Amino acid sequence: MGVVSRKPPVVVLSGIRWDFLWQHHQILATLFARAGYPTIFVETTGLSNPSPDPATIRKILRRIRRSGGKGHKEHDTPPGLNVYSPLVAPPTWGVFRRLNRAFFVPRIVRHLRRLLGGVSPVVIAYPPTRTTLDLLSELKPRLTLYDCSDNYEGFPGVPRDIALTERELLEKADLVSCTSAFLMDKVRLVRPDAFMRGPAVDYDRFAVLQGSGPPRRRGRTVCFFGYLSEERVDFLILEGLGERGFDVRLVGGVGRMEERFFVSPGVDYRGEVSHAELPAALEGTDAFLIPYKINDLTRGISPMKIYECLATGIPVVTTPLPEFERFGEHVYLAENAEDFAKILERLPELETEEKVRARIRLARENSWEARFADLERELRRRL
Repeated sequence: MGVVSRKPPVVVLSGIRWDFLWQHHQILATLFARAGYPTIFVETTGLSNPSPDPATIRKILRRIRRSGGKGHKEHDTPPGLNVYSPLVAPPTWGVFRRLNRAFFVPRIVRHLRRLLGGVSPVVIAYPPTRTTLDLLSELKPRLTLYDCSDNYEGFPGVPRDIALTERELLEKADLVSCTSAFLMDKVRLVRPDAFMRGPAVDYDRFAVLQGSGPPRRRGRTVCFFGYLSEERVDFLILEGLGERGFDVRLVGGVGRMEERFFVSPGVDYRGEVSHAELPAALEGTDAFLIPYKINDLTRGISPMKIYECLATGIPVVTTPLPEFERFGEHVYLAENAEDFAKILERLPELETEEKVRARIRLARENSWEARFADLERELRRRL
């Protein structure tokens, strides 16, 4: 990748694969590339030890095949963006860390320097692991932004010293951004200069689902879209709604969960779709659900899907995540299946034209373009 722009190259040390559920990682990489920054999206270097299931093994084999160091273009990447798949050991056990430091990290850095054409990059860092810290030490970026988007201590199987390595990354980074008030309160103990950069929405993509007004019948077809995992999603709520006669549509990838759930009454699992195809998969929805558990993992998140739901104007019923307290009248809060069902039954009397317009207005004010412009100004101020 030749560096021909005056804008510095950007390396995104992502915590996910490029083809995983569309999140901050891919969106920022895409926006930087579109803005003329030569961009490299480095797929996840791991957070925990992989499980030995067939799907994970296939992903590992795919990573090995793609780890030749040249980078590659995906069919849905913009010009100027390369996806790099590093071959690396998990950042967990001491033996893995020594292997990474002695062999894998130097190999990754050689490949990245080749792709960068010898130009020092801006680095956007995600998982606060020892691997990320070692990569930063070797890359010597001109500027490092730690984009704190998760409460990593709440993830299952993370390294035992994840709090210590995150603190080290907080001290090392030139800039620190957070996606929720919970995370801001946490990191400001170390970085009082951290700033909020919450989720946003590709407004036009989801505005196509805007209807003609509030629902005239109860929300019978309800939908959750996103990653389905036991750590985040309260499946008892979804099962309870299916048993109460609602059509529960699910769109997204599947993590660890019991397979019996897919044969539960009323459950319609549509599988995983690309972000571009998502609006079509959501068509016909009467109400969106965000039935997240409240635990150490979810307390720190501000789901990107909230603004995507609001952009449609369609009602949203969610569990009371801390980050949703500021959404006031824009969402309905419920704690269990019975509460969800009561709200969904009452939507015709609860909903108004003004509520629909207010949701749409809030989403329009929180576009990714506006978020990126603010971030770019902050980066340029420090370069």
